[in-house]
Amino acid sequence: MITTIMKRGIKLVMFTLTLFAALSCEPDRVTEDISSITFYPVITLKGEQWNTVKVGGTFADAGATATEGETEITVTTTGTVDTKTPGVYVIQYDATNKDGYSSTEYRYVGVISAAAQGVDISGSYKRNAGALGVSKVTKISDNFYQSNNIGGVATPSPGETVYFYYYDKGKLGLPFQLTPGNSFSATNATIKEGVSYSWVVINSGFGTALRVFEKQ
Repeated sequence: MITTIMKRGIKLVMFTLTLFAALSCEPDRVTEDISSITFYPVITLKGEQWNTVKVGGTFADAGATATEGETEITVTTTGTVDTKTPGVYVIQYDATNKDGYSSTEYRYVGVISAAAQGVDISGSYKRNAGALGVSKVTKISDNFYQSNNIGGVATPSPGETVYFYYYDKGKLGLPFQLTPGNSFSATNATIKEGVSYSWVVINSGFGTALRVFEKQ
């Protein structure tokens, strides 16, 4: 009786080991088509990322390249620029690697009206509510500016520095853009030259209020 039980036990152990070995040899169906090492796409713009053109002028997209490791891959481009109409235009570049991971880059074009050309809106602007933070607006080039404090917080971080255009009389354009550790855009962006500017910040941490900044 004991011998019979032992034989059955041995058979059971051998069956278990055989099953384990068989399963161990099965390929991992979840990851079998995915590289053990994946290289995320790196997109490199040709030419300038931020561009300015006068209304009625010309603009030619210089394009972009993308690589996966050392291999060049395809870039998909979307977006157009209408140089006859003042505004801020965004051209988007996308690339996807063989494992399905994607990257995106952007190019910006400010088409500037005759009414806004040559006007300098740089200076310090203080928000009239909240923390009463100061935004330093710096002119980068004609009608292209930087603000170091998009939301008018008390102490801005590098991630709250953004770029925008004064593209038409009384109108600002702050398109979606990546900043260190964050991303921003703004809607309802307007300016009263020499007096104030205002916009609604598009970012989950900043609410939906219209923020007004008065020139100091």
